[in-house]
Amino acid sequence: MSGIDTRVLASRYRLLNPLAEGGAGTVWLATDETLGRDVAVKEVRLPPDLDPVKRQELFASALREANLAARLKHPSIVTVHDVVIDQERPWLVMELLSGASLERTVRDRSPLPAHQAARIGVGILSALGAAHAAGVVHHDVKPGNVFLTRTGKAVLTDFGFAVADGEATSGRTGHLVGSPNYIAPERLRGERGGPASDLWSLGATLYFAVEGVPPHPAESPIAAISRVLTEPPRPPERAGELGPLLTRMLHPIPEGRPSFEDVARSLGELAAGRTPAETPAAPSVPPPSPGPGPGPAAPVSVSVRPPEPRLSRTALWAAVETAGIAVVVAVTFGVTFLLTSDPTAAEKRVRLSESPGAFATPVNVCELIPGAMARQLLPALAGEGKPTNDGGCQWAARGMGLEVRLSGGDQWGKSPRQAHELFVNRRQSVIPSGENAWSWPEIQAGIRSSRSTAPTAVKPAGDEAFGYDVYENRKTGRLEQSYVVVRVDNLVLDVGYTVVDGSKDGPAIQAGAHTTATWVANALNKQKASG
Repeated sequence: MSGIDTRVLASRYRLLNPLAEGGAGTVWLATDETLGRDVAVKEVRLPPDLDPVKRQELFASALREANLAARLKHPSIVTVHDVVIDQERPWLVMELLSGASLERTVRDRSPLPAHQAARIGVGILSALGAAHAAGVVHHDVKPGNVFLTRTGKAVLTDFGFAVADGEATSGRTGHLVGSPNYIAPERLRGERGGPASDLWSLGATLYFAVEGVPPHPAESPIAAISRVLTEPPRPPERAGELGPLLTRMLHPIPEGRPSFEDVARSLGELAAGRTPAETPAAPSVPPPSPGPGPGPAAPVSVSVRPPEPRLSRTALWAAVETAGIAVVVAVTFGVTFLLTSDPTAAEKRVRLSESPGAFATPVNVCELIPGAMARQLLPALAGEGKPTNDGGCQWAARGMGLEVRLSGGDQWGKSPRQAHELFVNRRQSVIPSGENAWSWPEIQAGIRSSRSTAPTAVKPAGDEAFGYDVYENRKTGRLEQSYVVVRVDNLVLDVGYTVVDGSKDGPAIQAGAHTTATWVANALNKQKASG
């Protein structure tokens, strides 16, 4: 154990007690004394006898993890708030999650039923889609890096080994990192790997979830490497209808694996308790020649899992353990994601440019809706909107409020196609849930229990838009929040209207959200036209 006692990092983060510990460090429960919230702080432990080169590699890895994770905003990707350098070592400040890793859940209890593993797969595949759309390959998808919260959400953690497009890897290719049972064969062969490698690792992770063992069980890392490179996966025994999909995901050659679209479609059907439709078989690709046996054992990293809970403005996702809850997912990564009868509708409506969009530098979101305009929906509003620390803006009055927030990380200078892919992933992340928790003190809304709806079609706003609603769950059952997610050129924003005092009915709240989204879209289009 680290032995640090109620220490304060950066005059802000007070360490309270250890939550988890591994060979690479300790995860602490801490309090952010500036914002008054609990966080998880990952202490990256550097052995005192570590040579300067290795020390610098571990230091750089922690900073890379913070930088890459900070670029990715997705409900199934752990949020990294800050990185602090203290006593010549990095500390990562992350959101606090409550639950346990998939690895611990399976080992402490039992393998999961196929439909539950499929629901986990839906969330993690969506997270990977968001990462890949941002040019980031995770490279370490495994059961220890999939965290299952007590509210039923699967969260992808630990981007310490992730690689971004265009990033030089010459300083890290001399040794392999990760857990051999969950590293795709091409990476074990020394190739860089790409999104298909993450897909293989997800297949191996879901295999462990339903079988309780990895697809290539072995007694040692060397044996695991040998089996992954030279043998087919162990035939699944408990996976049921999930088994054939896992077998396809675990094909030894990337080109032989199914597409992300096919995997997402099949997982969505299985999660909903339906038999997945047959998908076209991947092209027949001969397995690689075994070649010479594996070389010296690759170092195996031990990653630390971020735990425990927080309540925030963002809803905590509902438990989806109850039988009969349908998770309806229809996905096409990279080009189109629609919950409509026409899977090509978005491509027919818009022509998605690959060139940088109109918004190359940050926009002052608060200026998109002047106070006088906002008061049409918030009569008691005093003053203008207040910027949020994530680049958005809130207009708060007693009992009601408006908010506009960026739906992803740094969108400035991205192309309309990249924004469309972000819109795709944002829509997939809206899953109907049984119970959410949220609060908004500025409008006198304490912690509330609510349930959200699936994404729905809305009247046109911007280039693309969809909506969803949040209903009060325990007392009145009334609609209290309505959101419209809108894309304008290369920006995607969540626009919300909240009324908790009962002064407006559901249709009025929905209309208010759409009106606000239209104001935002018109203001952005005006800025775009003016150059």
